[in-house]
Amino acid sequence: MTDRLTAEQWSRYWQHGTLTTFRGRFAGNYEGRIRDHWHSLLADVPKDGRVVDLATGNGAIALLAAQYSHRQQRNLDVVGVDSADVDPARTFAGKAYARHLRRIRFLAKTPLAATTLPDASIDLATSQFGFEYAEPEPAVRELHRLLKPTRSTFAALIHHADSALLRQAKAGLEQVLACEKSGLHPAVRDLHQRLEQLRNRGKDAREDDRAKQLRATVNDCLVALRSAGARYADPAQIVFYVENTMATFNVAKAAPNAEMTTEQKLAALRHIAAETTAYRQRMRDMVSSALNDDAIEALASRLQRCGFRIVENQPFVFEGTHFCHALTATR
Repeated sequence: MTDRLTAEQWSRYWQHGTLTTFRGRFAGNYEGRIRDHWHSLLADVPKDGRVVDLATGNGAIALLAAQYSHRQQRNLDVVGVDSADVDPARTFAGKAYARHLRRIRFLAKTPLAATTLPDASIDLATSQFGFEYAEPEPAVRELHRLLKPTRSTFAALIHHADSALLRQAKAGLEQVLACEKSGLHPAVRDLHQRLEQLRNRGKDAREDDRAKQLRATVNDCLVALRSAGARYADPAQIVFYVENTMATFNVAKAAPNAEMTTEQKLAALRHIAAETTAYRQRMRDMVSSALNDDAIEALASRLQRCGFRIVENQPFVFEGTHFCHALTATR
């Protein structure tokens, strides 16, 4: 299996309804220093300027631009480009910020390096955790074509191989591996099936040796996973896996209004496994896309050869950690 997600896989990811790539964080879009970083760049765009967000996903940065334009009484023309099949205005139709998303023109199923936008038409091109997924040479050529020949800017926040985000991604991958190797799901599946067999036969599960053995196996798996989780400051993936798996035994949590059938419990296990696989693919994708210092310098050099001047090329610190890398170029 390749480490990179396909456009179809990204389409499914964005259809989950997360505005950013951080589920559970930044639910109302990026904030603090991240938001301020983009606002400072938008402040230099002409009142009627044009902004394109490359690899926009569900439009988080494009939305920041549209909201900024509204608050500052500007008339920015904001475009979001993504290779996935995205439709943020529809995905977030019930959200308060949907009206701003409707002001953005989204070009879905459109590669970053072939946007179809007019030559020399863009004042500011932005990208957060997207530009590094593209092949650098054609991507830089597209920037050179798109941006106005003077007083234009390209700004990207890029996954860095030594950042806190990448350390978290690698820790998440380790946790997923621990979950999948634990044997918890096969033991829970077999126990549910055994309990159904005993119910159908009118037998007492407390007296069944096979059921006792499976319960003991489940408990051993839980002990091993809790021990594995203790090694991490944030064992979120292990917690997700364990809590949702064991919820299939908890009628009140898993099905408040009715007893789950065995098939529903097994379907829930399959869903948990699918979510875990999707998370693993997403983290592998992030790790494979991250740039080290040499790759970032190579990207900066390509920009310079196309006539750009590098004005920012440094680690981006957020909440006291090396969050990513900031690269900004003007011409």
